[in-house]
Amino acid sequence: MFIINRIKLFFQPVTVALILTLFLGLLLRTTSLETIPRGLQADEASFLINATALLQTGRDEDNRPFPLYLHSLIDSKPALYSYLQLPFVAVLGPTTEASRLPGALVGTASIFLMYALALRLLKKEWLAVLAAFFLAVSPWHVMNSRATQEVILSFTFLLGNLIVFYDLYSAKTLSKSKLALFFLTALGAMYTYHALKIVLVGLYGGMFGVQALLAVAERFKLGVGVVVSSQQLQQSALLGALILFGFAVTASSALTRFSAIGLLSDDLPKAQIFEITTLTTGETPLALVRLFYNKPVFYFNRFIEQYASHFDPSFLFVTGGATRRFSVPYHGVFYLVDSVLIALGLFQIFSQKNYRRLLLPLGLLVALSPIPAALTTEEIPSSIRTFTVLLPLILLMSLGVERLMHISNRLLRMGIMIPIVLMYMWSFGFFVQQLFVAMPVLNTESRSRHYELLVERFADDPARFSSVTFTNDLREMYIYLWKEGLIDLKDIQEQPMARYQESYSIGSHTFSQASCIPDHGLQTELMVSPHSCEQAGSKQFPAIEQILFENKTPALSIFRNQ
Repeated sequence: MFIINRIKLFFQPVTVALILTLFLGLLLRTTSLETIPRGLQADEASFLINATALLQTGRDEDNRPFPLYLHSLIDSKPALYSYLQLPFVAVLGPTTEASRLPGALVGTASIFLMYALALRLLKKEWLAVLAAFFLAVSPWHVMNSRATQEVILSFTFLLGNLIVFYDLYSAKTLSKSKLALFFLTALGAMYTYHALKIVLVGLYGGMFGVQALLAVAERFKLGVGVVVSSQQLQQSALLGALILFGFAVTASSALTRFSAIGLLSDDLPKAQIFEITTLTTGETPLALVRLFYNKPVFYFNRFIEQYASHFDPSFLFVTGGATRRFSVPYHGVFYLVDSVLIALGLFQIFSQKNYRRLLLPLGLLVALSPIPAALTTEEIPSSIRTFTVLLPLILLMSLGVERLMHISNRLLRMGIMIPIVLMYMWSFGFFVQQLFVAMPVLNTESRSRHYELLVERFADDPARFSSVTFTNDLREMYIYLWKEGLIDLKDIQEQPMARYQESYSIGSHTFSQASCIPDHGLQTELMVSPHSCEQAGSKQFPAIEQILFENKTPALSIFRNQ
């Protein structure tokens, strides 16, 4: 009887729908993973060489035994993704597919976690399956699952953390195992991606802060109608302490990254201050000049400008933002029809009392998610650093469908739902077309594809390309030469951190940060530079070949040393 009941449960419509959703999500994330997106981007390549080094030697590419963080060309990044790659590299070798499979599988797992979280928050199985479906077909989520990218790990940790948080607050007593899991998932989220440090601290700080204010209001009998017990306050204090401890443990790496790309390193506000103060000198009293035209004012304006850009409909539904390496051509991070469901979901939250409890956590997630991107100077609007906003918007979309289902007039309900379903089918088809057909041709220049094209050319004629200098900071090239078997891993490990030097050599290949033409005499037979250097390079060396992207635009120029 137990087995029969289990079989019946397995064939329940909701269970079948969830299984089909997970299968669809897996297909979208693993089909043609080796070649789409085309081009193993430099960050992906960095994780792959370190995973291979750890597998073969127990040390990373800089010869450090089992590190927690990996060095890259700008900052350090968490090593967890490389460790997840180990079994795939062991079976498939150092391939693009082995590099991306962990992200694809973790992304698929997060679809189930979205179902589990939505079931707890929305209390209805069909809404939870719907939330999982929206995540499974989300362009934003699919793209970040198909690339070696830490943000998909942090998003999955976030979902797990929120599930554990809900279970902790629903239980009468705090479970030690759940507390440990709460801390570990929060730590994992903050460790794997810096943006989650701000999001998690702000989310729990905001919720606990409101809870404390309600307790104060109740203490002074202000009639707010919400009772917060001392036990709840103690639980909040304990969970808040765990979050802050996790933040403190992972903060040092975030500070390093912020020093490199933080908003304060942007010189534009300083230039604006200089320009306007120069123009207004003599026209405005000096006291007013200092009051109006100063760094706090102009950097704050810059922050607000960048923050607001992440709510631009063009970013959300048309272009996908400035992070081109993770964008589908002519496509936003959402389908345009999603905007209708999000708007209906907002109406559902405000109109249904049982959903108003979600206003604070979902509102905080929406408000906090753009902050990490707005505090930086790169790729604004960013589809990476704002990724957590996907979670509340997916839940709103599910509630939007429920709002439609509550329309009492059947004719009106069908008149609205049928066009939305048809629009969704068209939008999904267009996304699949752009992902699998258009993107491999149109977006390769954003994904370090020129490195792969060059080493493929080297492999065709290794004798001719045995001695080469790479200029204009093409330092990532060493990873692609290694991947093609043209540089030994042992030679890389023997020169830890050498890539930070102005010029260094691995075997017969020299890597220079010089702009176009190296200052020292060229010691190799050939020189490779970005195509932008062709005019400068051809003044001293004859250009013998161009490397072209798939869309036939020039990528690199090869010169002969005479």
